Amino acid sequence: MPLPTPIHTPQYSPFFLFDVLMLFHYELLSQAMEKKQVRDYMTHDVISVDAGETIGDIIHLIRTTHHDGFPVVRQGKVVGYISARDIIGEHPLMTVDQRMSRHPIKATSNLTITEVARRIFRSGIQKLPVVDDENTLIGIVSNVDVIRSQIERVTPEKVFNFMSTLHTLYGVDPTLSRETIPIGDIQPTQSLVFLEELEGRIYELKMHLAEPVIAVRCCGRLILVDGHHRAVAAQKLGISALDAYVVSIDADIELGLEKTAHAMNIYTLADVRIDDSPEHSLVGPTHPGLIPTERKLVSDYMTIHVFSVPVTGTVKDVIRLIRATTHDGFPVVDEEGCVVGFIAARDIVGAAAYDHIAGLMEKVLLKTYPDSGMTDVARKMFRFCIQKLPVINHQDKLIGIITNADVIRSQIEKVTPEKVFDYIQTLKTLYGVQPQLSRGMVPVDRLMPTQSKVYMDELDGRSYEITKGLAEPLIVVRRQGKLILIDGHHRAVAANRMHLKELEAYSIDVDSAVELGIERTARNMRLRSLDDVQVMDESRCAFLA
Repeated sequence: MPLPTPIHTPQYSPFFLFDVLMLFHYELLSQAMEKKQVRDYMTHDVISVDAGETIGDIIHLIRTTHHDGFPVVRQGKVVGYISARDIIGEHPLMTVDQRMSRHPIKATSNLTITEVARRIFRSGIQKLPVVDDENTLIGIVSNVDVIRSQIERVTPEKVFNFMSTLHTLYGVDPTLSRETIPIGDIQPTQSLVFLEELEGRIYELKMHLAEPVIAVRCCGRLILVDGHHRAVAAQKLGISALDAYVVSIDADIELGLEKTAHAMNIYTLADVRIDDSPEHSLVGPTHPGLIPTERKLVSDYMTIHVFSVPVTGTVKDVIRLIRATTHDGFPVVDEEGCVVGFIAARDIVGAAAYDHIAGLMEKVLLKTYPDSGMTDVARKMFRFCIQKLPVINHQDKLIGIITNADVIRSQIEKVTPEKVFDYIQTLKTLYGVQPQLSRGMVPVDRLMPTQSKVYMDELDGRSYEITKGLAEPLIVVRRQGKLILIDGHHRAVAANRMHLKELEAYSIDVDSAVELGIERTARNMRLRSLDDVQVMDESRCAFLA
């Protein structure tokens, strides 16, 4: 099976690399670098309904398919969307046309997954019908598909944190390169992988969507640090080499993770056990001592004020709450406030008003805690196809709820190494420069924007993340005294509105008298300061590319 062409990069010091890894030009490279598209993740065999069908038909379809909604078509063209929430309490003979949501937000097959994430996050919807140029239904993409595309992303922070930890623990100065490595030479350091996640990695390898693994080269050994599911999946597929970020150490040392692996008699990928149990402990960080736990926790994104229903409640109580809140499901709690189930609109369609929900609800087996990582939540939601997780304290009491929309919100502004390396090459190719990179604080009032619009709903999210200390650094170009904002316009405008004086940023120092193309475009749009950026206050505005 052919592998993606690797990007060969020169070797740099770890501190230079940290800056390089956190750099990309969103507007210049998003179309070229975003390889994950709707066509790679959408479901092709879609169950749709005709606008002339009845609510009774939809109830039967929900019960037989266990889906909670369907695209509505008329003569093959998408005209709406009907969900369980739309039909609860309605007469079975009423037509779909009378209850469906009209003018649904749709996607095309070449739309990026990042764009779908933004649409889902902003609109609060769970699924997007995928249509062709003639509005004919060709598939559907859901928030679970978005989560699947995100859960094994190799982040710059992960690579740099590992290199920094190596320096601290062993006193070495590692270097980094991007290359393909032979599967047969890999020494694993993890004893177990899980079958259902393995299937996801196999799919991504077949579609050329898998992220690079992270390996250490030390005295001729290739020690796998991150990406065991990808490596085992590649071996099962008969792939001979894998794309990798290789951290090289010029010292004859045995790493702690090597010692642990050898103590467990793990020397090759054949020694890694595959767990095929349907429920298991979800995969956490491969080596939490070397790759620090993520800083984005459930407590930073969960909703604290949660609507719940008592286990003694009836269908009528749930219908009343759905109509009052527009939510489509709620945790079910006992008299002590402990979560015992979850009831959704899908569970009560066609039920009598005074039926008790105890016999209709789904028993809750999966929960999470406020100090759990958002990546762990994403894995749970993807593996078990759930939309919401109750958040409990250590006394099992309900204290919040986390949804897949929250997971998407935590992911949509990630920086990827893939974009970084290509952007560095693009700068060199276009301008013949050797940029110097640094990290530090930059004055907000000196930033020159290069994007003319931002959106209010996303601005609210960035304000929240700045307040919580979760925002990614900006990317700026420093040229002849100017601070040209390349990436992070929502963060910068949010900070400006909050009257913050400084923001953290990665600065690219370009020693050139040549005006950059993006600089010239900004000048032509008369963008001189953040006050010139227009804030779009529309609830359903054109979404960002």
